[in-house]
Amino acid sequence: MLALGFESSCDETGVALVEDGRRVLAAPLFSQIALHRPYGGVVPEYASRAHLEKFTLLTQEILVQHSLRPGDISFVAVTTRPGLVGALLVGYQTARAAARFFRAPLIGVHHLEAHLAAVRLSNIELPYPALGLLLSGGNSAIYRLEQPGCVEKLGDTLDDAAGEALDKAAQILGMGYPGGPLVEEAARAWAETRGITPGDETQIESENIFPIIMHSLPRDKISFSFSGIKTALMRYRTSTPPADIRSLAFFYQERIVEHITRNLRHALDLFPQLPVVAAGGVLANERLRRELTRLCVEKNVQLLIPERAYCTDNAAMVAAAAHLYFARGITSQYANVTSANTFI
Repeated sequence: MLALGFESSCDETGVALVEDGRRVLAAPLFSQIALHRPYGGVVPEYASRAHLEKFTLLTQEILVQHSLRPGDISFVAVTTRPGLVGALLVGYQTARAAARFFRAPLIGVHHLEAHLAAVRLSNIELPYPALGLLLSGGNSAIYRLEQPGCVEKLGDTLDDAAGEALDKAAQILGMGYPGGPLVEEAARAWAETRGITPGDETQIESENIFPIIMHSLPRDKISFSFSGIKTALMRYRTSTPPADIRSLAFFYQERIVEHITRNLRHALDLFPQLPVVAAGGVLANERLRRELTRLCVEKNVQLLIPERAYCTDNAAMVAAAAHLYFARGITSQYANVTSANTFI
């Protein structure tokens, strides 16, 4: 069962050929990081134009490697929400054209559901029911997954997302864009100067200069917030005498990791024994992965995280999610493009 997937929700242009929703045969990807770096973030109009320019080339790359003809593709999958509307439209129209050429049905996919389905690309079946932890540049939320397309939101962010908080921190600290990897690198470097080995970061928790995020959050509530800690970082950055940038990165990252882990702990208290699927670009952070792993070991539940290559936006995960619909004969409710930021 071959599927052709298209991803263009933000600043990654991706096309993928996937077999049986698990085996990636080809997945060319064009990253727009260099295009948006001078602006410190994604410029929607530039993103849409880049998608328009690259989709044909990426699709052609697959067709050169694999001799595909009408009838060879079982279905075409495309991200239809959430995301930048212009970027989504480019991907949607491209996928429609491909579906027409290959005489295959077109399946619209929710971008967040696709992130969770990325574990299937490591030949791990997405378990149901389960808890889904989504952490990216635009989303920070925890869901209860009942079945494909049936998702209950348990809690999300009140303001900013975790990925945005890390990118903004890098800007405040003068590191560059994208910020997540740069903050992690600076935090690791500072920890090494203190002789702190990976896994022992909490031993200097008492030195953390940042307040605990939403310290009074009840155990039966799940909610994220990252705007306040960004403000605190800006104040420390401009303090006199100036603080060590690497130490700021370390303690800032620690607070974000603690906040995310505490929310997942609350979710596991409400729904014990459910496996956890954690996905999204922020899951490329090794510090976060270690702490989530420690929590799930403590709670004796399975933790599934996609391979690093499939944590960020890609088309293979879109095809993997669509396969769940197609294989079960379920009609996708994400047929049309919309910028809606929640599951329907």
